[in-house]
Amino acid sequence: RFGGGGGGAGSELTPQEVAVLRRVLGVAEDVSEPAISLPAFLDRFPAHLRPLVQPLFFRLSREPESRFSRWRRNASILGGATSTSPSGTTQGSIIAQMEGDEEPCAPLQHLVAGLSVFIRGGVSWPVLLEAWVGEDGSDPCAGARAEAAAELAATLCFWCAHPSLCPGPGVPGGVTPSAAASVLAGWEPDPLEAVLSALCRSPDNRSPSSDGAGSSAEVTERLMATVPFLPLSVGPRLSQALFDAAPSPDCHGPQSRILDRGLAFLLRGIGKSLWSSGPWDLLYSDWRDGRSFSAFLQGVLHYKGLAVVVLRAAGDNGEILGAVSDLWEESGASFGGTSECQLFSLWPTLRTFRSTGKSKHFAYLNSQSKRAPRGVGFGGERGAYRLWIPADLNVCEVLQSDAAFASGPLLRHSSSCSISRLEVWGISGPAALAAQPHRVRTGSAA
Repeated sequence: RFGGGGGGAGSELTPQEVAVLRRVLGVAEDVSEPAISLPAFLDRFPAHLRPLVQPLFFRLSREPESRFSRWRRNASILGGATSTSPSGTTQGSIIAQMEGDEEPCAPLQHLVAGLSVFIRGGVSWPVLLEAWVGEDGSDPCAGARAEAAAELAATLCFWCAHPSLCPGPGVPGGVTPSAAASVLAGWEPDPLEAVLSALCRSPDNRSPSSDGAGSSAEVTERLMATVPFLPLSVGPRLSQALFDAAPSPDCHGPQSRILDRGLAFLLRGIGKSLWSSGPWDLLYSDWRDGRSFSAFLQGVLHYKGLAVVVLRAAGDNGEILGAVSDLWEESGASFGGTSECQLFSLWPTLRTFRSTGKSKHFAYLNSQSKRAPRGVGFGGERGAYRLWIPADLNVCEVLQSDAAFASGPLLRHSSSCSISRLEVWGISGPAALAAQPHRVRTGSAA
């Protein structure tokens, strides 16, 4: 799909790829020490991406040996002590120091080494954030810079995952309009705004040891814990721009009445199976199938794969939460599912709650046994589920913690909510649908 990577940091570009890179960047064959200018690099990208990929040019151009040793470190740590100059280069950088008003250039061999890591190994949050933050974790302003860098990096990920999109008209520098401005202009509210808002660090999303300012390491750890797969959209976009690769398809957005394109993009980023999935299939929605447990069961029973339960709470805040589950058979009074199950709070702040490995009480689905609660639940114990939707599908009840999933609030200020909208999306493709012989599939594809 749109975002892969897999060869590892040691995989190199092929001679054919290097030849294409030289051609598209205008590097003559008879130059003994070829260099790439920043304008030539930026010209390969549309205008709204240029301010976002410019920092990558300087990071890609660093000494290959030092870059590989840093990028192979533990993904949750940004260490070192490299200082940043006013020009945007760093000590140890191999950006050519040009005289006068000449543009900065980078040796081709170092750019090739950097692109090998990005294209073959896939981009991670530590690598991406380093382009803006640098490596000096002792800087007291590093945490604030890391929060700003996270917003810029998430913006880059979003545009790379949606190559057919661009910011609205009249927006300078590739910055998208606010939701209010979009409404006044008659446009749809920008999905990127939902991405950035949900990723913002909120007071109740800080680590217990945080003093409020945070650190670059904490920012990186938070992104790695919640949406580790979003940066994988960057490599294919670089391939398209610099190696004439075929354009990747846009990140698929379901025709949902809960998820806009931005929130669906975020939700894909929380897990490998979600990220690599194709178009999602609408197994059940209250607005299409009616608010009844029998309709819910007709939609989800015997689905052979992962599916996402997503609901919007009634009220002004419209909180969005849900679960990813691979249990879509009647479990009676028992729990089922595997460690691929997880819970999430998607809006207004993204949080994910993955398996702890301490309990196998992942998922529960019962409509038949009269000696056990009827409904769908995740985590917890029978009668006290971490997330519970009873058979009337009207309310959702949550707990702060359980043994199966990581602790944390699914709802910000309550233990229950009325359900405004409820949807279940299958993400495992046609084969999973084929296992449901009795389900009506008209209009299911998203």
